[in-house]
Amino acid sequence: MTSKKSRDAATSLVAAGTFLSGDITFCNELVIAGTVNGSVTSTGNNDSIVKILEGGKFTGEILAPKIEISGQVEANITGTASVSIGPTANVSGVIRFLKLAVSPGATISGELITMDEQVEDNVVENQTTT
Repeated sequence: MTSKKSRDAATSLVAAGTFLSGDITFCNELVIAGTVNGSVTSTGNNDSIVKILEGGKFTGEILAPKIEISGQVEANITGTASVSIGPTANVSGVIRFLKLAVSPGATISGELITMDEQVEDNVVENQTTT
């Protein structure tokens, strides 16, 4: 028997050495250590997070409240709460964020767009109605 709490606490993993092409919808936490080509969308609450680990590669589109990048990303990224880019990250594309943290050593090429609270509410509302 599985409780609601244990389902909500689930972490999804794309392991190192794994290649995944397609769309991923997750609820709580998605960790990418392998290679993903597609789109990632969170259906969870504002604590949901996508983590692209060092050595992980992602190409496509990400929509989630929290995004942490330490690997290689070519994507349109929307972090409705925060985007954190680590020192080993190489990121290119459009990055939309409410809060942004960039560590020394990170490489970013593309466009940085600051969102306001109103945009965040609309994105979360659209997520839940789709």
